[in-house]
Parts: sequence; structure tokens; C-alpha cells
Amino acid sequence: MRRKDQQLEFDFRQHGGKRKGAGRKPKNAVPGMPHRQRAMKKRGQPLLITVRLADGLPSLRRGGALKLVLAALSASSDRHGMRIIHYTVQGNHLHLLVEADDREHVARGMNALLSPLARALNKLWGRRGKVFPERYHDEVISTPTQARHALRYVLQNGKKHGVVAPSSIDQCSSAPVFDGWMERPPIASNPIAPVVVAVAPASTWLLSTGWRRHGLLDIHELPRAKPAGRPRANLAESRNGAKAQQAT
Repeated sequence: MRRKDQQLEFDFRQHGGKRKGAGRKPKNAVPGMPHRQRAMKKRGQPLLITVRLADGLPSLRRGGALKLVLAALSASSDRHGMRIIHYTVQGNHLHLLVEADDREHVARGMNALLSPLARALNKLWGRRGKVFPERYHDEVISTPTQARHALRYVLQNGKKHGVVAPSSIDQCSSAPVFDGWMERPPIASNPIAPVVVAVAPASTWLLSTGWRRHGLLDIHELPRAKPAGRPRANLAESRNGAKAQQAT
């Protein structure tokens, strides 16, 4: 007697919906930038870009690593339609002020900067793996006030992290070639950072002229936490919160 065909039953379990612990895990101890759509950028608007190093790697401000970073910045200062106007090198991150016509040029320029730099740093440190595991973060600079805050944030960032004296200029940045100081202090030679990157001259109105409306930079000024300002939604929330506190 022929055996009847039997349909196999599989236990399909549904895994839809939000679950605790679901999703891709962050590559660093601190979660990186979420893959959200970047803000719109107009042609005359510069960008403040932050690039973070992977956890556990040596400082970018020391020895051979600093020389490699400075060489990479110099080679990419005006490449693929992106111009590096100012920079600062910190222990585990970089801040850049860049100009470009659109985000496509920014993406090409950043790839031309970071890919060879990562390979060179891995070779120096005798390792493999990601050097810059998260995508870079950027903020659009759209007003003279934001431009001045961004310049101060980049050029004075070493003081924020306590690696530069209050009355000094950070030689691991483009501060030595910045022409917008109120009083320019003397700059001594530094064996740690013997080369200052030949940054591109500013071509946007905001970084060349507009920011000066609010005064030249004082060498003792400290950077604010958010140089490019807060989104309007956050400002609205703050105002609503203040009204609620007054009501109580």
C-alpha cells in the first residue's frame, strides 16, 4: 500500500516589533553616529566634521601618528572638491572645518582622507582592523554666529581637553596660521608638531568675512559644547520647559 504524502509542518516564529537588545551592536564602547539622513547643505555653507578613533588605539597627537595625520590633512586640503579650512588633532578624534559645493564632494574628499590614513596608521601600529569605525559626524554652518563658534571650537579644542595652556596656541591644529586672533601670541617651534598643514584659504563668506561681524577671537576664549547651535525643535522644547517651571 502506497504511503500517503504528508505535509511537513514548520514552527515559524515571528520576530517582529521592538525587542530589548535587538539591532546591530556599536563597534565602540560608546554608540556611534546613527545612520540618519544628513541635514541639507547649501553651496555656501561650511561643515564642522568630527571623526572619532576606535577605542583602545594610541593617541593621534604623538610621534609617528601625528606626522601621518598632518601629512594626510595636507594631501587632502583641497581634493575632490572638498577644502579643509581648519583642523585640530586630538588624542582620539579630529575636528575639521571644510567647504564643498555639495555632500557628494564632501563624501569623496573624506574618503580620500580617511582611507589611506587608516592604512598608514595600522601599518605604524602593526595591527589590522577598523581605525575609524563609525561614520563621521557633521554640522552645517549657516550663520555668522555659528561660524565664529565653530572656529573657536576647532582652534581652541585642545584647551577644552586640557592639553593646551590657556594662553597658548595648539600646534596640533591650524591655530598658528589663523589670522583672526585679537592679539597673536608668539609661536615657538614645537618638535612634537614641526609641520603646520597648509590648509586651503576660505572661499565662503561665512568663514572668510561673515564670522568677523561678532569680533575677532580672543586667545583665552574657550569653546562651547555645541558650536553650531541647537536645532529649533530643541529650542522650542527648552522654551516650553521654562514656561512650565514658571507656571509651577
